[in-house]
Amino acid sequence: MLVHLLWAAVTVYTVHRVAGIVERFMPPAPEAAPLPALAVEVPDDLMAVAMQERESWAQEEVLRAIRERFEDLKDWNRVRAAVGVGRID
Repeated sequence: MLVHLLWAAVTVYTVHRVAGIVERFMPPAPEAAPLPALAVEVPDDLMAVAMQERESWAQEEVLRAIRERFEDLKDWNRVRAAVGVGRID
């Protein structure tokens, strides 16, 4: 019984040492890509345009398109014009 415990200890020690050696030669893990900025608050009228879609995936796609337009144009009135909603001053 003692011999089996000794071999188990040797195996655990060997795995521990080999893991350290392998870790040194492995390339670093790639950085995670940053998530798109979803912190932009979409105005209620543009949110209503997106919610007119029946399917949730379609609503998300419209919201994504609205956010992308805002990133390009940096003006909600221009986004409204692009989507076909009236201008708010």
